[in-house]
Amino acid sequence: MKCPRCGKRAFDISVLPKIPVIIELKCPNCRNIVKVSCRSEMCMADKR
Repeated sequence: MKCPRCGKRAFDISVLPKIPVIIELKCPNCRNIVKVSCRSEMCMADKR
């Protein structure tokens, strides 16, 4: 999942939940506390 502030990877999630879930965490890249909604729009593109 990407950070809404910096756009870089904030955390990994194995399966997207069926109900809306919002996770609040400190982004390891920009060091800001952000709220990330676990939706398919917030997933990063696969670079493989």
